Amino acid sequence: MFDLDGTLLDTMTLTPAAYCAAIRARGGGEVSPEEVIAAWHVGPTPAVLAHFLGRPVAGDDVECFYSNFEAAAAAVRPFPGVVEMVDELAAGFRLGIFTSAARRVAELALSAAGLGGRFAAVICGDDAPPKPSPAGLRLACRRLGVDVSATTYVGDALVDIQCARRAGATGIHARWGATAALDDAPLVADHPVDIVDRLVRPPSRRNDS
Repeated sequence: MFDLDGTLLDTMTLTPAAYCAAIRARGGGEVSPEEVIAAWHVGPTPAVLAHFLGRPVAGDDVECFYSNFEAAAAAVRPFPGVVEMVDELAAGFRLGIFTSAARRVAELALSAAGLGGRFAAVICGDDAPPKPSPAGLRLACRRLGVDVSATTYVGDALVDIQCARRAGATGIHARWGATAALDDAPLVADHPVDIVDRLVRPPSRRNDS
């Protein structure tokens, strides 16, 4: 199981910029990308917009964000090594995503990055409470037909590690896309190939590489 933004996809400048533009256009004033990233845990797009606008959001508010994101989506790319990691893991694992992003954003980003249809379960912020709640991760495991205790959840943020712990899964900090180091992450991957090394390759192959 994977987080999306900052883990599989390099969207940590594009998505916050789309939020900042939408918040400004809808009367919310100036907000920094760092402030947006810090507030992602509140939930999917409507919740994030409401947080900064200080009022209930309407359809026009949400559409404003989507129009800004769609204009930039063509530039969404997976982090180096992610495609190779997904290809190798797909040979022996059931793969899924649990992201706080709204489904419309997640599907658009996955398609733009060439990863659409590669994951058997994609649970979004529309489907479950925001992390660190374990509900979305557990839902993804049920859809995949796997025990959450036999699942690894890879993410770049502290809430991902907390989510994995609360669900009873193994959490791995994806440090290749992280904006900050985590003291509360017992397992760390500096590059996507490290995930393959841990889950697929036997110790002999690791030592020979």
